[in-house]
Amino acid sequence: MNDPLLIFFVAFLAAIILVLSFVIIMIFISLSRSTKLKARQYLRYSDYVVKNSIVFLGDSLTEFFPIEEFFHSFNPYNRGIASDNTAGVLERLETNVINIEPQKVFLQIGTNDLVGAKRRKKEDIIKNIQEILRRLREGLPKCELYFISLYPVNKKAHFLSIFFVNRRKNKDIMAINHEINTYCEKNNITYIDVYNHLTDDDGNLKKEYTVEGLHINYEGYRLISRLLLPYLES
Repeated sequence: MNDPLLIFFVAFLAAIILVLSFVIIMIFISLSRSTKLKARQYLRYSDYVVKNSIVFLGDSLTEFFPIEEFFHSFNPYNRGIASDNTAGVLERLETNVINIEPQKVFLQIGTNDLVGAKRRKKEDIIKNIQEILRRLREGLPKCELYFISLYPVNKKAHFLSIFFVNRRKNKDIMAINHEINTYCEKNNITYIDVYNHLTDDDGNLKKEYTVEGLHINYEGYRLISRLLLPYLES
């Protein structure tokens, strides 16, 4: 590779990838630091919450879900926090959810446990989700519990998708969904399969439903809202 222009182009491309990687890492660090702050904000809002309500609990896939728009007649409360994981939900479960005594809780959590410095094994993720559901049942015995399956991902959706999807793999997500579905069946908890409604012919998250291979866009949330609506109405 003696062509100066080719050498320059390769070096320039490598520099861009390095800078983008650094920016993405800094974004994730910033989100992680803001998780506890957001949890404290939700705690402060508890004084204004109407009890016997509907709560959506989870990470960014929940926080970015415009439930107030899709389900405005049900007056739902969004308790999603971007970058949160199963450990984070367990830590804030009492203050953010149980204390406000909802009549229904829709939980979706676990995808962030598959990546990052605090990456967990599938078995540990499953145990944490089961513990969240157990504590919800114990703290809210009259509450209807719903677990929304983890969504698929697509590393090839866009140019930068591989950075956002990171180490998440659909086979791991499916394994977690399978185990939680089994747990829900045994413990009278409603499991809602959204995963299989979002996949393309190759088993990946459809491009038309995603922002960058991980997060969901308007069309994706519109489909998801149609799948969830019967459970809010029941």
